[in-house]
Amino acid sequence: MSTDKFEYEGYTGTVNYDKNCDYYTGEVEIDGEIYTYEGDTLEELREDFEDIIDSIIAFNDMDDEEED
Repeated sequence: MSTDKFEYEGYTGTVNYDKNCDYYTGEVEIDGEIYTYEGDTLEELREDFEDIIDSIIAFNDMDDEEED
């Protein structure tokens, strides 16, 4: 299994490839929580990684607006 990294919006996530399963997985820590993402291809993995971060940022922005 090989490991690399993705970076997006200031967050860094892992890139793991399992040769036996021919499948990619990864993890990113955001505000003390671990989020996992996966894909059949490296491109799918990156899209899932960025989608998670975009969703967390949007959720946090909504939370901040409600507190004002």
